[in-house]
Amino acid sequence: MKRFIALFPNLIIGLCLYAQQTFSLDEAINYALAANNQIKLAKIDVADAEGQLLEYKSIGIPKVNASVDYNYFPQVPQFLIPRQFIDPDAPDGSFALLPAGTEQGMVAKIEASAIIFDAAWIVGLKAQRLYRELVARQGQASEENVKAAVTKAYLAILIAEKNKEVLEKNISNLEKTLKETRAIFENGFAEKLDVDRLQLSFNNLTIEKEKLDRLITISYNLLKFQMGYPMSDEISISDDLDMLIAKFTAEAVELDAPIDFNSRSEYSAINLGEELAKINIRRYRMGYIPVINAFGSHQQQLQRNNLFDKEENGWFGTSVVGLSLKIPVFDGLEKKAKIQRARILLDKTYVQKSDFERGMTLEVKNSRIAYLNAQESVSTTEKSLQLAQNIYDTTQIKFREGVGSSLEVAQAERELYTAQANYTNALYELLVAKADLDKAQGK
Repeated sequence: MKRFIALFPNLIIGLCLYAQQTFSLDEAINYALAANNQIKLAKIDVADAEGQLLEYKSIGIPKVNASVDYNYFPQVPQFLIPRQFIDPDAPDGSFALLPAGTEQGMVAKIEASAIIFDAAWIVGLKAQRLYRELVARQGQASEENVKAAVTKAYLAILIAEKNKEVLEKNISNLEKTLKETRAIFENGFAEKLDVDRLQLSFNNLTIEKEKLDRLITISYNLLKFQMGYPMSDEISISDDLDMLIAKFTAEAVELDAPIDFNSRSEYSAINLGEELAKINIRRYRMGYIPVINAFGSHQQQLQRNNLFDKEENGWFGTSVVGLSLKIPVFDGLEKKAKIQRARILLDKTYVQKSDFERGMTLEVKNSRIAYLNAQESVSTTEKSLQLAQNIYDTTQIKFREGVGSSLEVAQAERELYTAQANYTNALYELLVAKADLDKAQGK
């Protein structure tokens, strides 16, 4: 009993992990936003931008340094002085050697410095904050791309499963017809050719089902890849195709509706890039303004022949505080070149912004047209499917009653399968068109 109680938490965890293997579309997207490698790289870039901002901030934060130096002189430096300084009776021109210090010495020092005024640093700090925001917006664009990729992969599975469902139904119906025709043939009321045609159709459908099973496996692998899900683990989906179609098609689409460029994170990133280029121009111009720094230091110096002999000389202190004014006079045209490059970058951003607006306008308009066309295609193919099903049912009845040929049945069968494929393809195109439209509009 105790052993079972000890294993019970692991059992619960295992059941929870198993439950997590089935995903709705929203759950698959949320999983991808946490596990996809593109999203992880985008988050790393944001963290790096945060680090760069902190690094730049540190330039303006006061600095304090402390140091302790120890010196030992096996041969103490000496210098010459006139001997008369020591002995007034010494002859002229004679010199004496005096040590320039002690054998051992120690210096303890503390220094502080701070920026009082630096216009270029103040403007640059704002630029760094904008850069951090720019990287975050670029990360949002990566999220939108991942959402679109996961959605399309998820929809591809649903359509493949729908095709499989239809194909299995066709195989079941055809198998039943084949058995009935074979029985009629054995009783002498049908030709061998009729049986062979049905058998060929049955074999072809079986092969198509095997291909479709492999396609579904590939589609699941693609979904796992887009989600960042372990490729070796199994996964399943829970959403219903009809439910998603109703969800995706609930919103009405107008061809001439206004386009909101700000709904796209890429456009916000371009605007931030434009503002960043303007700030850089201003920052480089501020480099012509003088910089004021403050500094101060205090040190204690000890000189002794025996470092631990307190009877010898003690500590000698020195302190200094001051201001430093740095006036830029001529930098070899460095700032002028940087301003020129920043202006070029700003002009480039203007072109990119205009190009994005034109491209988004084209993308949204074409996506709206494609979505409306897909809606019409679904409606048309659905009617064609109903018609093909009626024709197929009628030819089946005529064949069973002996007034129709197996050739008519085969032709109606092909038309039905074609209509079924056209309908499911139209459904997929409708869902993909809606996903593309949402992405184009920044939804």
